[in-house]
Amino acid sequence: MYVSAWHICFHSNVFSKQMKVVIPIGDIDEIKRSQHAFINPAITIILRLGAGGHGVPPLGSPDGRVRYMFASFWNRNHALRALQRAVNNFHAMVEAEKKEKEQSALRAHSSSVRGSKRQAKIPEESVPKTLKFQPFIKEEVLVAIYNDVFPSTAEQFFDLLLNDGSSYINEYRAVRKDTNLTIGPWHAADEYDGQVRELTLRALCNSPMCPPDSAMTEWQHVVLSPDKKQLVFETVQQAHDVPFGSHFEVHCKWSLQTNSESSCNVDIRVGAHFKKWCVMQSKIKSSAINEYKKEVELMIEVARSYIKSQTSGGETDNVASAPSSTAIPEKSNA
Repeated sequence: MYVSAWHICFHSNVFSKQMKVVIPIGDIDEIKRSQHAFINPAITIILRLGAGGHGVPPLGSPDGRVRYMFASFWNRNHALRALQRAVNNFHAMVEAEKKEKEQSALRAHSSSVRGSKRQAKIPEESVPKTLKFQPFIKEEVLVAIYNDVFPSTAEQFFDLLLNDGSSYINEYRAVRKDTNLTIGPWHAADEYDGQVRELTLRALCNSPMCPPDSAMTEWQHVVLSPDKKQLVFETVQQAHDVPFGSHFEVHCKWSLQTNSESSCNVDIRVGAHFKKWCVMQSKIKSSAINEYKKEVELMIEVARSYIKSQTSGGETDNVASAPSSTAIPEKSNA
């Protein structure tokens, strides 16, 4: 008997008579102790009504459910506990996947649909402090990959690099030779603090396991503190055409703290969040972190060049010092 995350499998070859059974764990209704030939301890697996046909002819039940009886265990109780544990893990995994799908759908809806009930800008004194928002990313999967000083304040970082009027994202993606870039506008969402938006593109892939490029969706979230000195910029990337692309997302968090009139400290953390288990999980996790480390180097390089170009002329100085055309609300009424 072989037990995996999704199936219970059985194979025997006695006197040239082969028997094979493959039971999807999702079809199992009950697992219980039983007896074979009155003396041999056995385990009976009963399937839900309507399920069956997974191998050798199964046994019938008065209630119409299909059942399979397995005997001759070295330790029946140990085997029974292992099978019950496999079933419990399967249902926990299915429930976790269901919640992840709901979270992904919520993030996609919030990032791509405008017209929130909340206003885009609210006076700070009227902001309630008791509202609870959902986390945009899974911080427990993040690892630190970058920490350095950047030549702008946290507020200028948003105004010059991330604001709707900025062409920084376009320039960065052009340097990477990505294509079909579409950037949605920043807007408030009832589920998350600050603002959100959605990007779609075709991104080049450097891993030998992946195709030359892949369709990608990136959801972005930004929050500026009331004193304008702290900025949190979070992203969730979903690659659609890579192996196991539907199994995981790349989560990233940029934390910026202004430390002078012209500089801030930037801390970047990244990680792979798995929505469901896959055999390549460890490889994908390390590959995602290493790839994002390379991306960060290029992002910072292009950002420094872009900041310099935007603040080197008189006309661009006015742009840099002007108020942002897109406000980042710290909190808002639902």
